[in-house]
Amino acid sequence: MKKESLVKRLGVSLSYVAIALVLLVFFWAASLTGQSGLEGIFNAYQLIFPLIVAIAFAVGIGFDHSGAAALAGAVGYLVFGASFSILIDAKVAFMVTEPIAVFGGIFGTQIFFIICGFVMGIASGLMYNKFYNIKMPEWLAFFGGRRFVPIITSVVALFIGSFIANIMLPHL
Repeated sequence: MKKESLVKRLGVSLSYVAIALVLLVFFWAASLTGQSGLEGIFNAYQLIFPLIVAIAFAVGIGFDHSGAAALAGAVGYLVFGASFSILIDAKVAFMVTEPIAVFGGIFGTQIFFIICGFVMGIASGLMYNKFYNIKMPEWLAFFGGRRFVPIITSVVALFIGSFIANIMLPHL
């Protein structure tokens, strides 16, 4: 399989995000009807949108657009959110968009977490490209190859969440 250029893979990632944005606008328009069920769907989709961005960029950056890259993106963003939430306020239950109000409101917080989803998606895609064919010793062979990518991505996500919570966020 011929490897695509990084610019083309970023374009694929942006096309996935564009489709997710179209769905977000559709759910927003449906929520304006006043039915509480449609409002709930829009609110839920809005809260998981950074996760969708992380998955989209992980799949797009992964050289073969594999489902293992999508899993790595999801695991990476969820581990990032858990470590970030705990480091901000240990009493708050795990909710990726609730622990802080960056830039003065929910819109700023949502943008902040979308950027974090972008960062985790890029990191997950790069981890997939680097470790998708890793060979492990015979007694750990089950965890080699594509199964190793979510494991190493979760470790990297711990460090990224800690870095953002402890070093970047106090300076914003």
